[in-house]
Amino acid sequence: MTVHAALEADGRFERGQIVLDKPPPLPEGTRLHVRITVEPPPAVDANGWPVGFFERTAGQIPDLERPDQGEYEIREPLE
Repeated sequence: MTVHAALEADGRFERGQIVLDKPPPLPEGTRLHVRITVEPPPAVDANGWPVGFFERTAGQIPDLERPDQGEYEIREPLE
């Protein structure tokens, strides 16, 4: 009997092998037909930040204010 099911698992390619981040819960010895989807890495700018990162995040926390930090405590020097 053949059962068709779609399973997804994230992973990476290391030293010639596919390593799954979290293997699917299958019995030991289960035979599989695997389809691999390769996704390109995200585009980065000259400084290594994802393209559009600051445009998507700047100003996203409403009403953010830094409160008064108070006075600096003067301590006795260490000897």
